[in-house]
Amino acid sequence: MSAAALASIARMADGGMRDAQSIFDQMISFCGADISEIDVLDVYGLVSAKKIAELAGALAAGDHKKLISIVDDCDENGRDLFRLLVDLQAHVRTALLDAIASGGQSGALGGTPMTTEQLTRLLDGLREGELAVKHGLTEKINFEVNAPESRGGQAAPGRWTALIKELSALAAQAPAAGAGEGEKKKT
Repeated sequence: MSAAALASIARMADGGMRDAQSIFDQMISFCGADISEIDVLDVYGLVSAKKIAELAGALAAGDHKKLISIVDDCDENGRDLFRLLVDLQAHVRTALLDAIASGGQSGALGGTPMTTEQLTRLLDGLREGELAVKHGLTEKINFEVNAPESRGGQAAPGRWTALIKELSALAAQAPAAGAGEGEKKKT
């Protein structure tokens, strides 16, 4: 068994020893003793760690064409897009931990430097997107729509950032608090 196949089994088991053992037993029943990474990916509809890193890099760089291309490829090859989103969150979390350890910035998502704030917003956006993908009409469309929104602080602001900017603009246009009330009382 290859190291990459074992890593995929471990990722699928998400820290559960019994789950890993069960997945390993299932893989032996499907493939025999010679199990490759592609075998595990195909049986469980997973996306390779390399492809997840590539997707994270496209997301960090704001390369929407590449992001859509990767999602299309994953969808066409029968990959589980919900699981892809979960794995992408884990990848971004690792980058966030790297940024915290490195003093506030990390290039772990394909070399595009991101601050802890940007990575935190990205992770929050991906979690929001997880709910939309889980409960949406189609996983693919919801994934594509929510992933660019999750970039947090880059070229396309997330929904929360856009809402905060809109509220700030409205607040700046409003008269000062209490100014109108004082005038009414005088008359």
